[in-house]
Amino acid sequence: AKATNSLGACYANGRASSVDQSVAEACRLYELAVARGETQVAPAHLQDLNNAIRQTCPLFDRRVVLRGLNTAALNGTRGTAVDFGFNEMDPKTDKWLIDSGRYTVRLDGPEGRLVKVRASNVDKAD
Repeated sequence: AKATNSLGACYANGRASSVDQSVAEACRLYELAVARGETQVAPAHLQDLNNAIRQTCPLFDRRVVLRGLNTAALNGTRGTAVDFGFNEMDPKTDKWLIDSGRYTVRLDGPEGRLVKVRASNVDKAD
C-alpha cells in the first residue's frame, strides 16, 4: 500500500542506481498516493516536492522559450516545460550539481517534439 509513495520518492530523488530524476513522475505518483490515502506522509512529500519545484525548477509546467542553444534553429522556439531533473551529482557531497539541471520541453507544433535543455537555456515565455 506504500508502494506508490515509495516510487514517488525514487523519482523525486532520482538516484542513478534506481531511476532517473523526474519531477513530473514524482508529482504524479505522490498525487496518486495522496488520492489513495496510501500513507500519512504522502501529503507532506507532495508539499515538499512542490516547495522544491518553486525553488529549483520554477518553469516546470509553464510556457517557455529556448535561448542560447548551440542548435541555432531551436533558439526562439516555444513550448511547455513538462519535466525537470538533474543528471549529475558531486561525488564529494552526494548533492546534485546545479548546472546539471535539465528541463524537458515539449515544443509547439504538430509533432510535439521533446527536447532536454539546460535550465540556463530556458526562459519564461511572454
